[in-house]
Amino acid sequence: MSDEHDQTTPEDRPDEEDDLFDDDLAGDESIDEIDEIDEAPQASSDAASTEVAGEPAEEAATPASIESEPANLLDVERPPTPPTQWPEPPPSTEPPREPRWFDGVRITAPLVILALLMGATFLMFVGIEPTPRWLLLFASVMAILGTEGMLRDAWPRPFHRVRDRADTTPYLFLPALVAVSIPLLIEHNARGYLVIPAALLGALLFTAVLAAQVASVRINAPVYPLARLVATGAAYFAAFTLLSLSYVLDIDLIPALITAAIVGTMLGIEIFREGQVDPVETLIFAGVTGLVVAEARWALYFIPVGGYLAGLTLLLAFFLVSGLLHSHLTRHLNRMVAAEYVVIATAGVVLVALASQAGLA
Repeated sequence: MSDEHDQTTPEDRPDEEDDLFDDDLAGDESIDEIDEIDEAPQASSDAASTEVAGEPAEEAATPASIESEPANLLDVERPPTPPTQWPEPPPSTEPPREPRWFDGVRITAPLVILALLMGATFLMFVGIEPTPRWLLLFASVMAILGTEGMLRDAWPRPFHRVRDRADTTPYLFLPALVAVSIPLLIEHNARGYLVIPAALLGALLFTAVLAAQVASVRINAPVYPLARLVATGAAYFAAFTLLSLSYVLDIDLIPALITAAIVGTMLGIEIFREGQVDPVETLIFAGVTGLVVAEARWALYFIPVGGYLAGLTLLLAFFLVSGLLHSHLTRHLNRMVAAEYVVIATAGVVLVALASQAGLA
């Protein structure tokens, strides 16, 4: 039987091979159908979940993916940073701090020392008998040197630079004349123990004048108007004192005329230096003022008036001439200003005449 089973013809072998191929093909198709059946429910479930969830599902998946991945700071888009610009500081409302005296008058050690020395000089002049006249010269020299040193110390730039160096000479006449005027006025008008407070008050007045001179160097300083007011008042005080004493001391006519011319010229320089004009022009205007004051002194020699009333008359003449010339230098002279000076001077002369007629001199 085995022989029968093994004996096959070549024609029967292809048929058997075909049957085997068909069986394999049928097996593969059944496997594919099973895979399709398994994938179909999964696809249907995914489609159903997609249709049910819709867009929120996709949105929900986005944070999950963001959370799962670490954030990269380099990938984060940032707005462009503008270029660094330093803010400009607000404009300063304070005055410049270059000089020490720019924002007001300050009490410094040289000012205090000079005030004490001047007070001691005044006390010695009015307290010692007989009066040492050389103390007047000493006081004037000390006033000049002290003012010179304080000006150069407080304002180093304008008074120390090589080019366009300012001159301190116009600032020195007023302190020197005030240092001479105060003790002379106290000597002839105070008696007894009143000379002590009068001398101390005179020292304070000199200190104020010295501080005003130093503070009035710059015309744009905040304290400049006050400083000029004090300096101008001191100039009128010195003019009245020295011009009156030419009568009180009974000086001869020629020395009195020379004194009036010198005093008028020196105080005219103090008045006209405010105009910041050429020094030669300032000296010319001051010389004219001194000449007019000397002529007024000569005219009063023939008028029966003397003493302090005559000194007041000369002061009015100095006030009129210096005021008109100063207004001309500062470009403020007009008819109204000229009329004001003339009216004030005329009214003063009328009052002097009335006082002289009343016997008040």
